[in-house]
Amino acid sequence: MIGRLALPDPYRVWNQAWGAPFGREVPGWWLRWLRLPGVATLAGRRAGPFSFQPNNSTRRWEYPWAFHAVPLRPGMRVIDLGGALSGLQFVLARSGAKVLNVDPFIDYGTSGEYAAVDPGERLRQLNQLFGTTVELRRCVLEQAGLAPGSVDVVYCISTIEHLAPEAMLASATEIVRVLRPGGHAVLTIDLFLDLEPFTTRTHNRWGTNIDVCDLVEATGLELVVGTTSELFGYPDFDVDAIQSNLSDYLVGDYPGLAQCLMLRKA
Repeated sequence: MIGRLALPDPYRVWNQAWGAPFGREVPGWWLRWLRLPGVATLAGRRAGPFSFQPNNSTRRWEYPWAFHAVPLRPGMRVIDLGGALSGLQFVLARSGAKVLNVDPFIDYGTSGEYAAVDPGERLRQLNQLFGTTVELRRCVLEQAGLAPGSVDVVYCISTIEHLAPEAMLASATEIVRVLRPGGHAVLTIDLFLDLEPFTTRTHNRWGTNIDVCDLVEATGLELVVGTTSELFGYPDFDVDAIQSNLSDYLVGDYPGLAQCLMLRKA
């Protein structure tokens, strides 16, 4: 399915509760007194976990959709694949999950966003700020040293489409290996409106429009959530219908849509 412009009420409530996807506004007078003891901590908590990394506007749909896709139970072990410094990992942790962020912190077209950041130190600071224990493994998934069948849910928010084909396949294969039987992969994948099949252009600085059908078939996992007519690569994907319904979809700041799907391991 593709993220809609009109958010369901639970999504709007969730965004408001967590300050997603851009963080909450901090009163200006707080910012003038950041050097005073405790003010920086107060301001950071007020801004919330989504204020520390820039986000595309499609995250208004993607984050609450992903969070609600699988009911979380305390102690569930989850991976935020390509989580970087985004707020979802901290919300998952605050909701009782044991969260592992697996991300090599490679610049995928963001013009040096992480060049001046020590991800490990920044994550430590954010854990302290939000009272969480998210673990970072700064590597690709297949190098994370995870045991087979040891993970309940893998979240991958707008990440896999930025990988080279070989890296994408390696990540997909590893997702299958680490998921427990009955475990889920919750994916959002950009659908760029300035690339084929909408234009003749094949690549932009963010990546390419990947064949979602091929990706799902490569995993061998069951598609349990996802409208195939809105997932690029499936036989019933309809370019004309997508363009005709653009007014109903949430179009990102960079012209793209959010394809959302969930897979289950048998």
